Amino acid sequence: MKKHFSILILTYLIMACNTNTTTQQDDSLKVESAQTPPPIVGNDADEHGCKASAGYRWSVLRNECIRIFEAGVRLDPVAKDLEQSLSAFVVIKTDSSDQEIELFVPYDEQTIIVKKEATDKWKNDKYVLTKAKDTYSIESADKKLLYKGTIEK
Repeated sequence: MKKHFSILILTYLIMACNTNTTTQQDDSLKVESAQTPPPIVGNDADEHGCKASAGYRWSVLRNECIRIFEAGVRLDPVAKDLEQSLSAFVVIKTDSSDQEIELFVPYDEQTIIVKKEATDKWKNDKYVLTKAKDTYSIESADKKLLYKGTIEK
């Protein structure tokens, strides 16, 4: 009987130690999770303060965060080798100055500034932007038509 009682006490002590260890592990997990806050949705501001998750991009020309789909003219892809679901956008300064125009072209990480070369023609070393009536088009430097779109009124 004494032997059974000793085994029972020993079993109880082992179980008590295991339960205490689990509690200590749970407590350490609580402390660790309290030190690492969960990520905040919409907390993705870039170096200019623009929130990409809200559709904002930095406009070099306007010197502000803009939504290119609201501020710009959408140009749809024309070339067959382009991703057909990704549009380019043309953004003009708010003061209507058209000496420089900003292009937002898919896969170009930086915006592109094209400078006025002639009436209704802007270019840089990579792209040529032309305007005919209410239609803009972007060609590559080797004259391949890439994007085209009409100004919505």
